[in-house]
Amino acid sequence: MRETTLIDPPPDQLVPDPVVANEFGGVSLMTLYRWTLDPTLAFPRPIKIRNKNYRSRCALEEFKARMMRGAIAQCQEAK
Repeated sequence: MRETTLIDPPPDQLVPDPVVANEFGGVSLMTLYRWTLDPTLAFPRPIKIRNKNYRSRCALEEFKARMMRGAIAQCQEAK
């Protein structure tokens, strides 16, 4: 039996691009493609499986958190 003092993190999930597009307000798949190509945005890279694109759930959540931190900082600067 394996003893751990820390809880193991849950395994990452692969999210299909249509679900990702819907999570970001229903943007198009072309928008996801453009975001992927934009180096300043640093959108999570796709994982291709049989010609379908998936994204890492962890990478997407990190991206969302980074965008929120940037938006909050921008609002605070405007005050």
